[in-house]
Amino acid sequence: MLLALTTQTSIGIVLLVIAFAVAIVYGLVNLRQGRAEVGSEIELAPNRRPYLSDSELEGRKLDRTLSLGLLGLFVIGIGLPLYWLQEPSRQSNEKGNIQRKFIERGEQAFAPTADGGFNCAFCHGTGGIGGVTPYTITDAEGRFVKEVQWQGPALNTVLLRYTRDEVRYVLEYGRPFSPMPAWGAKGGGPLTEQSLQNLIDYIDSIQLTKEEAQDAAAAQLAKMMKAKDPTCVAARTEAARAGLSGDELDSFDPASVDVESCPQQWKSEGEALFNMGYDDGFAGGAYSCGRCHTQGWSYGEKGPDGGGAFGPSLRNITDQFPGGSVGLEQQVDFVCQGSAQGVRYGRSGMGTGRMPGFCITPETKLNAENGEVGITPKDSGLASDGAMLTQEMVRSIVEYERSLSR
Repeated sequence: MLLALTTQTSIGIVLLVIAFAVAIVYGLVNLRQGRAEVGSEIELAPNRRPYLSDSELEGRKLDRTLSLGLLGLFVIGIGLPLYWLQEPSRQSNEKGNIQRKFIERGEQAFAPTADGGFNCAFCHGTGGIGGVTPYTITDAEGRFVKEVQWQGPALNTVLLRYTRDEVRYVLEYGRPFSPMPAWGAKGGGPLTEQSLQNLIDYIDSIQLTKEEAQDAAAAQLAKMMKAKDPTCVAARTEAARAGLSGDELDSFDPASVDVESCPQQWKSEGEALFNMGYDDGFAGGAYSCGRCHTQGWSYGEKGPDGGGAFGPSLRNITDQFPGGSVGLEQQVDFVCQGSAQGVRYGRSGMGTGRMPGFCITPETKLNAENGEVGITPKDSGLASDGAMLTQEMVRSIVEYERSLSR
């Protein structure tokens, strides 16, 4: 059983067992040396009873006592240094153990619970890969408008574009006009500061690397660029089904319909990236700009692209970032790095920190907030390296957004 423990813990347990054994033996020896009552209390009082003579004390008794003392010194002199020899590594391992416990607690809060408790996976999918949840839309006075199916974004890339503090703020206060409630005690929710930390630790543990995120976006983009206009596909499919008998309808394969002459669903890579996940729920729309900047995007009833929703309208974006190559590059840099609280951008924009950076990781964004724009951070690299998206993808998105202003 001791082998299953760490070395220093095993040594500590052995020393403890030895100490108990010595105490027990000492007690037993003294009990056996005790004499039965044979007289008055004065005769039995320890300070009245004759003890060993000097010759006896300085003989075997002294040798035995010195031997026990030497053994004790040996145990202390050798055992304790061995126990503390690996104390730094023990403390380091314990830090990792605490982190693992935090992640496990966060996973328990994130995953579905039988008693209907905290359940992030209900909206964001098991493992944080994105999901769908029912949501009731109401008007300004709280009256029912309609019931929709809302896309919950994937959370396995959230720390590629937001800092932990920014994620904590969203968890603390929620997202207005969406299914995301306030979970933190400061926002009126049920979770303590420690519970929020555990939850963020778990979210941190499931993050994709920037290379994995870029590869996933590239694969989805290639798929979207092959997609045909759904209205045309539906018309061709309906025409192919017309006149078929019942048996023929049962065996009908929609994939057999010739839709090659149908136009593409997405006219450019920028438009596809802007709406990534709208048609098939990829990552719950986490890669999409339309999710924040287009009304109704999250529940499949999107209005004009870039018309504004949680984020501002992009249909006048050239008023903020002027036309021409200079304005284009300014906007690319802004979308790559995101906004920083109180830092101006474009012609007259003032950052709030809510706009994430899509091709540079949060370490760089923090540097920008500290006024150290332009330095190369330790871990995130340059904007040209990309993060959640590549710089080329961001450029395609920006070109599409600027076309909305024409």
